[in-house]
Amino acid sequence: MRQLFCLLSCLLLITAQCVLAGDQQRSLQDLSSDRTWLKLLHYEPKGFAQNRLESAIISPEFFLSPTGDQDPLAELIATINALQSAIPHEGDTHAICRFPARALWLKAQMGNELTLMTDIPCPQLDKWTRSNSVSSISVIFATGYLGNPASYYGHTLLKFNFKDEHSQGSLMDVSLNYGAIVDGNDDPATYILKGIFGGYDGGFSHINFYFHNHNYGENELRDMWEYQLALPQTAVDLITAHAWEVLGKRYTYYFFRRNCAFRMAEILDVVDGLNIVPERRPWTIPQSLIQNLAKSDFKSSPLLADIEYHPSRQSRLYNKYQKLSASEQTLFKRLALKEDDLTDRSFTHSPLATQQRVLDTMLDYYQFVRDLESGADDPANLAHRQALAIRYQLPPGIPTSGVAQPVSPHSGRSPSWFQLGLVQNSDLTNSLSVRVRPAYYDALDADHAHIKRAGLSMGDLRLHISDSGIRLRQLDIISISSVSPGLTGLPGDTAGAWNLKLGAEPLRLDCRHCLVPRVQADRGYGYRLNYNLFAAAYIGAALQENRLQEGHGFARLSARLDLDVDSLWNAQLQVEHRVPEPGRISAYNTVRFEARRRLGNSQDLRISYERNRGEELSIAVGWYW
Repeated sequence: MRQLFCLLSCLLLITAQCVLAGDQQRSLQDLSSDRTWLKLLHYEPKGFAQNRLESAIISPEFFLSPTGDQDPLAELIATINALQSAIPHEGDTHAICRFPARALWLKAQMGNELTLMTDIPCPQLDKWTRSNSVSSISVIFATGYLGNPASYYGHTLLKFNFKDEHSQGSLMDVSLNYGAIVDGNDDPATYILKGIFGGYDGGFSHINFYFHNHNYGENELRDMWEYQLALPQTAVDLITAHAWEVLGKRYTYYFFRRNCAFRMAEILDVVDGLNIVPERRPWTIPQSLIQNLAKSDFKSSPLLADIEYHPSRQSRLYNKYQKLSASEQTLFKRLALKEDDLTDRSFTHSPLATQQRVLDTMLDYYQFVRDLESGADDPANLAHRQALAIRYQLPPGIPTSGVAQPVSPHSGRSPSWFQLGLVQNSDLTNSLSVRVRPAYYDALDADHAHIKRAGLSMGDLRLHISDSGIRLRQLDIISISSVSPGLTGLPGDTAGAWNLKLGAEPLRLDCRHCLVPRVQADRGYGYRLNYNLFAAAYIGAALQENRLQEGHGFARLSARLDLDVDSLWNAQLQVEHRVPEPGRISAYNTVRFEARRRLGNSQDLRISYERNRGEELSIAVGWYW
């Protein structure tokens, strides 16, 4: 059937005066297997032997041939025929309007052999590209957000930057977003499972950049990084045109691999000479994409032209607060807690520069803690207006509170980790430890690409190898440790904390065969003792398989202490008091201490001690990849 359709398509081309000689006919075959053509149609290897192609796009309107989703040649022939069609079409329905990137690429490949219609109106396409005025393209990376499973690893989107004469400011530039098309009625567990196993469609949408800047930076308090690409105008035009082609088209969404980072990289990779899709791993992490951008060249020049930092509302507040002197911080807190008033001498008789800095910080604080749903009735909004009125009465002053740009996340370590170590156990034979953590980070190795003092890992596997064989020591299917910075300690900026872990771990350290599946959760509160020391306390519980008469779970009180010695050394101490299911065994305590030394950007050394009715000491070296 497909062979018959190809034959009929060739006859249609002849009718449309697209007759090609035998050697030119072979060039069509070459074009249909060209890397760029396959990228434009999003063909992927399919089948057990990966010996056939099928487009990742499942929307039938993306194809001009009935078999175009699986036949690159048939789709090429149908596209050439449609591009040269003189049949009248309403605006934006002609193939030139629907598939401008195909038209650009085919014209560049075929030259005078392809005659494109020049009088076809494309009003919607012209409106989207603002009369083809996109001058450059940026990749936006929003840092991770532990409040939404889909954003744990961060998020990427494309931003189309317009020429000055058409620009209304960066916030009005068009952005392209990819995500799952979610049923709002799904519970979190269903959402995660469907996201992992392809239960959702995914698709591209577009909106002005200010929407994402507000949603990520103001509501979710996520910093954003803009990586502007150094591409020639021909490449910019091709990417922009292809972005238009895929808008509204549906894919199958996969959380781990074919996610936002993967699809955004695919859009860029339609340009010949770019290859930034993260390869050789079954998962795609947004950080890997921006690291690939930073390492990539285009025509012997660096791909990155510029990096711009877009601080979140929280980062702006913290930056201003940290620039206050100790006395100014005290005054700021007393005013925020209403212990002092803006009309008191403590404020009005302060130096002018102090008043300016304190008021500027207060304005950011009230914006940070405001309740969006309460509107004008929110006390923070009222306090903001009062502080703003007084600020207007003061001279502008010299701006000294600009947000310093931190280290860019693309320069962070790689997201996966392999560790090899030696373990000494007080009751068992010594062993070799092998650990693999595909993604992502823990509280000790959270660098500038991650949330400080937090942790997020999936598939963390630890094996112990000894004369007695290979033993599964621990498996964390998912482990999340969320800690809010709580830098000021004021209402609305406290260090709330929570933990969630699902996996398998030993009941105790003095037995070989006591691994149990366990789910555990904690809720707590943290406190920043000083710049290098952070403490947190939790109350929580765990459910587990009942083995060795230790019951189906336990309640617990726990505490942790994080210490940053310097840029190379840091450590964490965890203490727990566990109260097992009544009538089983007595309450007991556990202790875990781990110290980490950074050995460059791709290695680390860790020393750990753990006690849980048995003791275990280990030293290990890890490699990030």
